[in-house]
Amino acid sequence: MPFSAPTHLSNPLRRFARRLVPDAAPEVAAPLPMPESLAGEPWFSVGRAVEALGGERVDGWILEEWRGLALRARFSACWRDPRGNLWNVLPQAGAIAFLADPQRRYEGVPLADQYQALSRDVLLEDYLGLRRQLARAGLDDEARERLAGMAARLESWLALGGRGDQACPCGSGKRYRNCCSRLVASAS
Repeated sequence: MPFSAPTHLSNPLRRFARRLVPDAAPEVAAPLPMPESLAGEPWFSVGRAVEALGGERVDGWILEEWRGLALRARFSACWRDPRGNLWNVLPQAGAIAFLADPQRRYEGVPLADQYQALSRDVLLEDYLGLRRQLARAGLDDEARERLAGMAARLESWLALGGRGDQACPCGSGKRYRNCCSRLVASAS
């Protein structure tokens, strides 16, 4: 996926963070892979760190960017050591931008990823709309598979520099916004 940890805490990223958690500021969580950590299981991994080393679990949002296109926030957890330092304890972890959210706590039900476009483009808006739909509960397997396929195609075109005002990748000769964008809208 083209989303990755930001290289710096930009102004758009800080505004996105304030939209998620008013009066909070993102922090950098340094990598500290723990031997008992499990990939993709931040709450288990942080719980093990708290048991072994003290400190506390901090629930919040990992902030990521798709350079120049969009921002994403994924709900996760980090470990705050007894001295107040914030750590990403997942295996093969790197430094991340993390926004603590004291109003939300993971209790077994995942929270949907949050997205924000950095530019106005119908292709990007369609892609982010499909991502939001895929995060909703209650989709049947057939609908989920169809939407995931559409999202993957739009993502690959965006990664290649595609835009909504360019020729549609289906080869029709029309611009995307006048062609396959309508197909995406009807599928949602």
